[in-house]
Amino acid sequence: MLNVLKLDWSAIKSYRIRLLLLPIGLFVPGVLSSISLVPMGVVLLFSFSINTFLVEEKGGLNRLYLTLPLKRSKMVTARYLLSLILFLAGALLGFALMPLANLFALSRWYPDWTWALALFSFGFLIYALMSLAMYPALFRFGYAKGKVWGYYVPSFLVLLAYFAIMEYDIAKGGTFILDLLIYASEHILSVSEVILSLGAVILAVSWRLSVRLYSRREF
Repeated sequence: MLNVLKLDWSAIKSYRIRLLLLPIGLFVPGVLSSISLVPMGVVLLFSFSINTFLVEEKGGLNRLYLTLPLKRSKMVTARYLLSLILFLAGALLGFALMPLANLFALSRWYPDWTWALALFSFGFLIYALMSLAMYPALFRFGYAKGKVWGYYVPSFLVLLAYFAIMEYDIAKGGTFILDLLIYASEHILSVSEVILSLGAVILAVSWRLSVRLYSRREF
């Protein structure tokens, strides 16, 4: 399984140079809202993991992987382990850039450990939801079709949900989101625990679904 993870990482070496631009890509909008650095880091680095499916499909690595003495479930698990590493790297990069962004940001806000836990939990939930949307489709259909159903379609639905929530908040006089934030701030540890637990369940469902779909895929 670790050998597959290493093969995946080695296969995308031509794309890894793009990771050097990530701090700049995060820092610019992070100056406007330093609180967004962690979730943005998670989104960008997890999105980078789609390159493993691109290289796999272009180079025919599927057939190479299937010659290895490994079950398909192990191959899926290796891909999820790589995505988990990228998630952690994205979250840590966001936290690392936050003090620098706060030097230029208008808010001058820096979280204590409880708010840092909340940001990490929220980032983990985003990662889990993205994995549920993307990975089963990518494992089932491959990169060309999977990116449409696993990335573009969910992104469009999230955008619609965002506008719906904003419209609902306006209809409530702008108090709906504020009340949620106040409640979260008053129960931040319990809220973070619930979010982490929910993310773990979603990630487990995503992994299980990917294993099942990949085991039935024909090459």
